[in-house]
Amino acid sequence: MRKVSTLMIAFLLLVSACSPLKPPEADGQAGEGQNLNTDINLNPQSYRNMSVDKPTISDDQDKIREVVETEGYDAGVVSITGNHAWVNVKFSNKNEASLNEQKKNLAAKIYQAVPRYKIHVRAR
Repeated sequence: MRKVSTLMIAFLLLVSACSPLKPPEADGQAGEGQNLNTDINLNPQSYRNMSVDKPTISDDQDKIREVVETEGYDAGVVSITGNHAWVNVKFSNKNEASLNEQKKNLAAKIYQAVPRYKIHVRAR
């Protein structure tokens, strides 16, 4: 008798565990009516949408060189590490006081063109 009741309890637990579950129902509150635009690209390094040209670090280096040459200086190596841009520039006037002023003005112009970097101008 004890074996039979134990088998019946085990059978009932097994049958109740295998019953089909009711699938979840959506009542229209979660996400319906939301129009999300996934084409917005706030990060220039994001490659979610492969059909659009993405700016790269070399594009930023070219933009920095363009600003330096527009200001009438000879651009050297432009190195970008993290959020720092190191710009080597050949200045014609080597006077210490005017050299610091030229570096400061040039760094401000470069920052206007590429504001995501902290600009460091070095004289070569």
